[in-house]
Amino acid sequence: MPMQAQPHVPLLFPGGKRYRGLGPALREIFGERLQRIPISAGFTCPTRDGTVGHGGCLFCDAGGAGAEFAQTGLPVREQVAHGIAQALKGRIGAQKFVAYFQAFTNTYAEPERLRALYEAGLSDPRVVALAIGTRPDCLPEAVLDVLEEFSARTFLWVEIGLQSTRNETLRAFGRGHTVEAFVDAAERLRRRGIRFLGHVILGLPGDTAEDMLAGADLLSRAGAWGVKIHNLYVDAHSPLAERYHRGEIPLMDRAEYLDRVVRFLERLDPAIVVHRVLGQAPRNRLLAPRWCLDRDPFLLDLDRLLEERQTHQGARWAAESSTSSEDFPNRPPTP
Repeated sequence: MPMQAQPHVPLLFPGGKRYRGLGPALREIFGERLQRIPISAGFTCPTRDGTVGHGGCLFCDAGGAGAEFAQTGLPVREQVAHGIAQALKGRIGAQKFVAYFQAFTNTYAEPERLRALYEAGLSDPRVVALAIGTRPDCLPEAVLDVLEEFSARTFLWVEIGLQSTRNETLRAFGRGHTVEAFVDAAERLRRRGIRFLGHVILGLPGDTAEDMLAGADLLSRAGAWGVKIHNLYVDAHSPLAERYHRGEIPLMDRAEYLDRVVRFLERLDPAIVVHRVLGQAPRNRLLAPRWCLDRDPFLLDLDRLLEERQTHQGARWAAESSTSSEDFPNRPPTP
């Protein structure tokens, strides 16, 4: 029987990395560096308003994951103007921007309200892309209609929280949705040609190493455009803090997490853009692990470990992508 041709997997990606980073990927598309402007547009979340729960996910801070960087309370147009003005004062030198609807669930409203908010996000011609953070259970067809409209007008991607490939873990951390809901949302976005990425957390209690690495397989099968990989960390303003103080939340050490990220990248489709490999709360709110505050040394060590192991994103993708879902009962079927 003839051997199947294996997909080409590059050893080095744009920027000389062993994984496909966001900065070089956007530079290839736009010809220059882009900077994100975080936006808090006044949304809430079904895990907070009583629809599926109260208090939010256990690991989410009270401001809705990143709102401390946004100008909360200002109209979206003013947030965009302020963000651009601040960026132009800095040393990065970006002249084009991504309006990042970041805080809480940014598709959790009526379509007309969403349309007006996203339009405000594009109010400055230097904003050339939209990023919209949401949940897989907040993407009804009417909302997808709006996203498809904006995807035809600008470079748009939708960020969906997967976090774990185990429904038991999702329940334990108050996510209020299933893995199957993520797969369904991914398929409906993909059918409409809307770019999406998945957020995963490596180190959630209850997840085995294989459960965590299975996230790379799931995203690769689902046709994700990107991924954000986070370590589990404890924000003092999150519900997780109390459990951490009671000694109920084990956390991976730095070496273990580095190893896990390398193994995750190996199983990830090399076409997927890696937006993040490390998460952290603000320094004054981070309870643990403190090692994740040192982002630049972590990224250097990740590069070194990939080189030492002579491996790269997608090194095991061809083999892993053919694995049957029957071998992993916690995973949904291939979409």
